Amino acid sequence: MGCLVTPDELAASEQRDGKAGSAELVTFDLPVQSLTSALEGYGAISGRQVIYDGDLARGRQSAEVKGAFTPEVALRMLLAGTGLSPQYMAADGFVLKLAEKGRSGPSVGTASFALVTEYYGRIQAGIKQAFCANGRARSGGYRVAASLWINASGSVTRAARLDTTGNSDLDGALDQAFRDVKIGAPPPAGFAQPVVMVLTPDAVRDCGQDGARQAGAGP
Repeated sequence: MGCLVTPDELAASEQRDGKAGSAELVTFDLPVQSLTSALEGYGAISGRQVIYDGDLARGRQSAEVKGAFTPEVALRMLLAGTGLSPQYMAADGFVLKLAEKGRSGPSVGTASFALVTEYYGRIQAGIKQAFCANGRARSGGYRVAASLWINASGSVTRAARLDTTGNSDLDGALDQAFRDVKIGAPPPAGFAQPVVMVLTPDAVRDCGQDGARQAGAGP
């Protein structure tokens, strides 16, 4: 059974995306399942990049999303009843936060949500740079989720894929790309780890000339 989204929520979601009245509808068919799996499926269908504290999704279950909706409305339907809400970083990406009504300063761990969101943006940029520099990973055409641990120098010290592409060579290239990620800044105090990143086929679509220049450093 689907989750009801009110007209006000629909309008707010479309306005937030800057496409009110002309938002593109996407067909979703996501059953009730673990939130981690649902977010992977959502990312694959919508092309949106997903990043979040791994502890937030643990033990949570998604709501069913079945039908044609804007990606923003579908996401809110998927998160219904989880106690989580999306915070958009850009047109193609978002982070998850606890939905705390009546509080103006939500936080993740002991770090302020503003600092966490900014750092998530850094992680997203670091991942894109590493993947664009890796010729095999840059080929796209896959979706994969991974947990990342980041040290005080802003480097990924450990990366654990949560699924497989079905191609061992590609899996190896993605593992290497994750290990090559450089954030460029230490995590803020109290930053919760691991961070879960869901990459979709669109993750490296804008590598462009910069990605081509970096590709020589990749495998």
